[in-house]
Amino acid sequence: MEIKTVDFLLGVAMGGVLALGLGFAIRKVRAWLGYSEAGKLEEENRALKRRLAEKDRHIGRMLSEMENLAQRLGERMAGKKE
Repeated sequence: MEIKTVDFLLGVAMGGVLALGLGFAIRKVRAWLGYSEAGKLEEENRALKRRLAEKDRHIGRMLSEMENLAQRLGERMAGKKE
């Protein structure tokens, strides 16, 4: 049985496509499971963004509390001067 050149090239091309598809699928599964470096870095980035948002909320609360205290102190000082 003779293998024609076209059949050989089609086989090689199909093998390459299957190998690339399998490689991408394995990479995605590993990223989902957290084995890849990119997956670990993405998780760390999400955690850092979450912590930064918590700190921003805390700073906002502290600033509003400080403004309230300054306003009350200003009102007291204005009341004592009169």
